Amino acid sequence: MGVTPERVHELVELVRRAGVLHPAAKGRARWQTPTAGPDEAYWERLRQDGDGAGVLARRSAATVAVLGLDRLGLAIATQVAAAGVGTVLVEDECPALPADHPGGLRDRTRAEAARAALRRTVPEVRTSAPAGTRPDLLVMVSAHVTDPVRVRPLMREDVPHLPMVVGDVEVVVGPLVVPGTGPCTRCCDLHRTDADPAWPAVATQLRVMPCTGPESGAAALAAALVTHQVLAHLDGREVAVRGASLEVTALDPVPAVRPWSVHPACGCQAPAPALPPAAAPAGQPLPA
Repeated sequence: MGVTPERVHELVELVRRAGVLHPAAKGRARWQTPTAGPDEAYWERLRQDGDGAGVLARRSAATVAVLGLDRLGLAIATQVAAAGVGTVLVEDECPALPADHPGGLRDRTRAEAARAALRRTVPEVRTSAPAGTRPDLLVMVSAHVTDPVRVRPLMREDVPHLPMVVGDVEVVVGPLVVPGTGPCTRCCDLHRTDADPAWPAVATQLRVMPCTGPESGAAALAAALVTHQVLAHLDGREVAVRGASLEVTALDPVPAVRPWSVHPACGCQAPAPALPPAAAPAGQPLPA
């Protein structure tokens, strides 16, 4: 356009001083280059810092575990892996059925079939981790009710977890449980017991009832919602299921939001008990 290089540099410096220069604006933006994938390009455009590559790098370093690998669990594991999560751990020792894993072998467990599907769909994903690795987030897919026995060690070990309950006609996502910072699944059960004293007995019966699984549309919507919330948690964005659950049915494309609060009788917010004086290490003075 006939503008001298010196004048271009002067104008760019004025724009920079005004604070309106996009951080990624070095020649062509990264998201305009053919090397940027769709996720990276999206966050390059949307984030104020233009750091789409940083979003993908943090996801690559993250570990997500999925417990319960029906077709919902498999869809979630596959989607978070495709979104760039580096390590996806799966656990479910039930036999793999065609309804859960189309094309899966019946002599495989769901976990074995899921690992094979992940390696086939997202070859770069890691499906194992060193012993003792604590996931950044664990997704637990359950039928009818969340099993408190499976949740207890997660609370004890401070593992953030997202319960997902498949009912007869609905799928309930959440609330996201970050131990010590909000309502947990026991809080939800106590609130239900306040509303219906028979709830503990009903829940016990529901745990052993068979579940046919969700309708196809509801399953797809629920899996997408869980994937979205998992990525929001890993990226440090606002999470809709913190202190709330999303209830999905095949009748409505928009989930119903149900807020939850910490139950005063739960004790999940109580600080860790202090050691008694007698437990102080030998040779050290006891606290005053």
